[in-house]
Amino acid sequence: MKTWLIAGVIIAIIVVSSGAGLYLYSVNLPPEAQTKTIIDSTGASVEVPINVDRVVALRSGIIEMMIVLGAEDKLVGVDEQTVVGTGYGEFNARLCPQLMDLTAPVSGKTVNVEQVIALDPDVILIGGYGRLSWIDPLKAANLTVVVTHFEEIGNFTRDLNILAQVIGKENEANAVTPHVQGVLDKVESRVGDLPTAEQVTAYFCSHDIYHVYGSTTFEHAQIVQANGVNVAESITTWLPEVSPEQLLLWNPEIIFTLEGTSLEDILSDTRIQDVSAIKNGKVYSIAECGWDFGSLRALFSIEWMASKLYPDKFSDLDMTQEANSFYQAVYGVDYTGPSL
Repeated sequence: MKTWLIAGVIIAIIVVSSGAGLYLYSVNLPPEAQTKTIIDSTGASVEVPINVDRVVALRSGIIEMMIVLGAEDKLVGVDEQTVVGTGYGEFNARLCPQLMDLTAPVSGKTVNVEQVIALDPDVILIGGYGRLSWIDPLKAANLTVVVTHFEEIGNFTRDLNILAQVIGKENEANAVTPHVQGVLDKVESRVGDLPTAEQVTAYFCSHDIYHVYGSTTFEHAQIVQANGVNVAESITTWLPEVSPEQLLLWNPEIIFTLEGTSLEDILSDTRIQDVSAIKNGKVYSIAECGWDFGSLRALFSIEWMASKLYPDKFSDLDMTQEANSFYQAVYGVDYTGPSL
């Protein structure tokens, strides 16, 4: 057995806080090692360079996490929404406008392998179940691919720390984790023990009131984490269209919708005036693109949603100030969105 000098052993330790407790990740490296093994979000073992300096990140949420960890200078390629500064990439472009000058070797659901190769990355970061088909063509080109999903609320800190291991930002991840977990703990402490009879029913729709997020979506998970009941939890297909009659039958007490949706159009729809949320004016749009998916802001959004579902449980808090405190702690900037 090869003996390593203690001084030559590099030990990377990551402590992840979650509702289930603490998880300890460690990587032991011999002094001559040039790579380390990472277990990514799919459970795959991936050999990555010890020093990763050139990263192609093909999802807005991953890029946002790299900014949070102070690693935006490692990016040499990004997703198309970050380059144009729209959608889920708008926040990235706002935080780091220089990212808009980078190459985006993706278009919709297609990755341009030749463009990725030309960027000479040490590693490619992808996430999202719909993008897993990109792995094989990228690997076929002898490129190193690590999946960091940020798809499930319970695995956000795990995925953040996978990313941190790859880019050598473990300490930064440890500093962010308490703020993220603190939001979830706050919600749990205030509404987590509500009896079923007191849980509020909710409906989360797309920009169109009649296209709903069912039980397989992150938006559904947000409602559940906020201790609400998704009236569309029986829906398992992606954003199906539902009828006004179905919405009347479900009769949600709260309606959430995406940023930019016209609340006036929803509230004035004559077909659904008898829906409880419509009658009581309890229709709310999320503050920013990214509050519903793939972002640490989507975890803060759970606190905001819980405050709408159970306002009496959060009456001592100014949610706009809560958002500002979260943004300052995690992103180092003020929250500049609409009043919450």
